[in-house]
Amino acid sequence: MAEWKELSSKAKNLTLAGIGKARDLGQSAKLSLDNVSEEENRKRVYAEIGKKFVEANPAAPEGYGALYDQLAEIEKRISANKARINELKDET
Repeated sequence: MAEWKELSSKAKNLTLAGIGKARDLGQSAKLSLDNVSEEENRKRVYAEIGKKFVEANPAAPEGYGALYDQLAEIEKRISANKARINELKDET
């Protein structure tokens, strides 16, 4: 009889430990998702800061030349894509 009580106690302890671990894993997953969301918010804010900086500084300040050049190239590709889209619309 003592063996059954001992076995029952061990099973109960294992179950409680498993429940606690599952709860911890659930909280960890939620926190990870929260961090992904916050990182996206941070990217959005950085993008807005960058946009305002470029608007306030149309000429590249010292040390920003390469980034301004990259931005100009991106703008050219966007303009070319938009022009091609308009051409395709006109063809149909």
